Amino acid sequence: PLWGCPPAPGPLLPPLCAPSCGVPPAWAARLGATGFLISKCCFPLFKAKPGKAKRVRTIFSSEQLARLEQEFSRQQYLVGQERCLLASSLHLTEEQVKVWFQNRRIKWRKQSLEQQQAKLAKMGLATPQR
Repeated sequence: PLWGCPPAPGPLLPPLCAPSCGVPPAWAARLGATGFLISKCCFPLFKAKPGKAKRVRTIFSSEQLARLEQEFSRQQYLVGQERCLLASSLHLTEEQVKVWFQNRRIKWRKQSLEQQQAKLAKMGLATPQR
């Protein structure tokens, strides 16, 4: 039952993922009266949404970052063939370049706002932050 006394303890069986995990860890939890143990390494199987895998974070090389920053200082928006050529020359996808530029614009706006607020604070005209 979902309430009342817990089921009588039975013999503990190895975790469902025993072949890949080995010995069940101390933090493994017993699920209901099934007698099966499940460890943390099995949780991704239950959390995974069908159809769309989590995107892996892109790690840019220092050369790629330098070139992306150079292009950003030249122009803050890259579209169409410019983005395609830059992505190709850096061995990145267009999506990676697009997202990098989006994130860099956000960072630039934040830095600009902080600089403006610092100037206003120097002149004694500071406004509360949003």
